[in-house]
Formats: sequence, C-alpha cells, structure tokens
Amino acid sequence: MKTATLNKGKETKYKNQYPLIDEEDIYNHDHLKEGDLFYLVTEQGTYIATCYVGRQHKGLGWVLSYDQQQNIDIAFFEKLFTLAKEDRTYFYNLEGTNAFRLFNSEGDGVGGLTIDNYNGHLLIQWYSKGIYKFKYLILQAIQNVFQYTSIFEKMRFKDTDFEGGFVTGEAPEFPIVIEENFAFYNVNLNDGLMTGIFLDQKEVRKKLRDQFASNNKVLNLFSYTGAFSVISAPIAEQTTSVDLANRSRSLTEENFGLNSIDPKSQYIYVMDTFDFYSYAERHQLLYDTIVIDPPSFARNKKKTFSVMKDYDKLIDGALNILAPQGTLLLCTNNSAYSLKSFKNTVKKTLEDADVDYDIVEVMGLPKDFKTHPHYKPSKYLKAIFVQVK
Repeated sequence: MKTATLNKGKETKYKNQYPLIDEEDIYNHDHLKEGDLFYLVTEQGTYIATCYVGRQHKGLGWVLSYDQQQNIDIAFFEKLFTLAKEDRTYFYNLEGTNAFRLFNSEGDGVGGLTIDNYNGHLLIQWYSKGIYKFKYLILQAIQNVFQYTSIFEKMRFKDTDFEGGFVTGEAPEFPIVIEENFAFYNVNLNDGLMTGIFLDQKEVRKKLRDQFASNNKVLNLFSYTGAFSVISAPIAEQTTSVDLANRSRSLTEENFGLNSIDPKSQYIYVMDTFDFYSYAERHQLLYDTIVIDPPSFARNKKKTFSVMKDYDKLIDGALNILAPQGTLLLCTNNSAYSLKSFKNTVKKTLEDADVDYDIVEVMGLPKDFKTHPHYKPSKYLKAIFVQVK
C-alpha cells in the first residue's frame, strides 16, 4: 500500500475526520496516481486513514476508512450502500415522490460518488478519474444492494471524451416521468450532464408551493425546465419562466403538459435575466414572488456572470419589479459561498436599497442529500425566503 505523509502540524483536522485530502497538506504526492489507494500517515508514520486518489476541487483525494485492516472491496461498498439505503427508508415510502438521492458522496462515506434514484432508474455520477477506477467494485455492490430497472452513469470530471450513458438493466425510452411532491416532471438520464430536474431543491419547491404561491404572480428566473413554475402554477394567479437557453421553452411546456396545465396559460421567455428585468420595468410588470436560482458561473455573448460577485445585481433588479409585500426566494448551490457570506450579501444589498425586510425562512439540503459533519462545503445548497415590506 502506498503512503502519503502529512506535513508537520496538519494531523489534527484529519484525526478529526476531515474527509478531503488537501494537496498542500501532503509532503510529497508525486508518486500517487488517480485511483491509487494509500495510507494517510503522520510525519512519524502513524496511520490515520485509508484514502484514494481522486483529484477534485482542491483535493488530492478522499478518506474511505479509519480502519487500517479494512479492505476496499465489494463488501466495503455493499456495507456503505446498505446503510445509505436504510437511511432513505422515509423516501422509499414517501407518497407523491419517487425520485431522490440514494448515496451522497462524502456524506455517505465516499467522496466523489453520487447515486440518484429516478423511479427505479439509477444514475451514478463519477466526479474524478480516481473514483471511476473503482467502477467494477461499486457497480457490483450497487446491483447487490439496490433494486433497479436500469442503471446509467455520467462523468463529472474533465479530460474525458465519454460523457456516460446506459450501463445495465432495461433501458427505458426517454424522457421518463418522475413524481415529486405530487407534481410530475420529465427526466432524461442520457442527455449530457443535466437530467431535467435538480433533486436537491425538492423541499424548497414544496415550501414555495405551500406558502408563497397561492394567488400570486410568480416569476421564476434561470428557470431551466420550469420546476418552480410547474409546482406553483395550479394555485398561482400566473407563472412566468425566464431562461436564456432556447430549449428551456419546450422543456418547460412539456412539464406543464404533464401536470394538465395549458402552457399557453403561463408566460415563458427565452432571454437573459437582466434583459428581462429591463423588459419587465418598461412594461410595468410586477410579481408577488420572485425565484432567483442562478448557476454559479455563466457566460453569454454580452457578459460573464459569477454568483459570488454578481448576486447583489440580481437582487437589485428583482426589487424593481417586486410587488408590495412581495417575497424573494434567493438560492445558490455554490459550495464556496458559505451561508454566512450569502446571508451577508442578501442583507447588505437590501439595506443598501433602503427596503424593510424579514428573512422568513432559511433552507438547505433535504435529508436524502446527507452531509458530512466535518466538511462545510457538503452543505452547498442555500435557499433564503425574504419578505420585502
């Protein structure tokens, strides 16, 4: 077994079960190749953990076990998957929802690996070449533990020409239809990196429907396939979906149709969010609830957008078209953007705009997206409901 020796003074955080091995903490890692198993040891050679090399974020790899006698084999992954399955008993029995995360990376014990269940169709996502080297062991363990109709995979790391696709089982015709909170959505597991819905937002969507959509005009920015609009539409006065991608219109219309909602009864705009702000102001449009859920980074022909630098501009633009007593739903999935920093941005922007407001609710990941208690970036999702007075 290869070893990686920690620089002096770096032992404490790993003894406290920090799961990501930072490259700068290792004395010399030139001998470590993607997929290698290695022992993490102190300067004196004392064993701390068994890890694998899978370069991701700023990390060299991830901790797998704190037991030096533990073999990293099919049985090891079977045990982790069995525990993860038991933890999701609630979701297996949840009425009105049949899509959820089965295994969530470092939160369930293997950084760089996720497994999602879309009504029996499983999606494995590999986040490094290193974890992909364990494909045979992991796939066999998945088949031994989880019930499934089909299994698909997606590569989420660079330096590969293979995006993923069908692995085993009975391949379905796409799109398949999943149910979440009694609403229906199209999903395609074999079309690039996106699937059609972000499962981590399921509880945020439910909160929007239950408390902030009834009889309201709801504006959904960066709407993608319209999930926030779809769950709001049956009880809202109207929904408006805005996204720059051309295909967003047809995907959103199809999701409305799945839920017996006439797409023509809702508004869909294919345009840049900031351009829509200008359009809405010119036409004196006002919205009771505005959902802002941008990507962490985006670029078009006109400009570059960074969520950490430009979120204040999104809030400012929304305030100009927010109805009196309106609500903002502000979201980010940027793991580098801490909840404290995000809240500070929200508060400062609203205070600079000289508006009175209440932070009504702060939400994070649902329980199927299990997080790691010693690794803050695993709690990447932040959703803040703000009532502007």
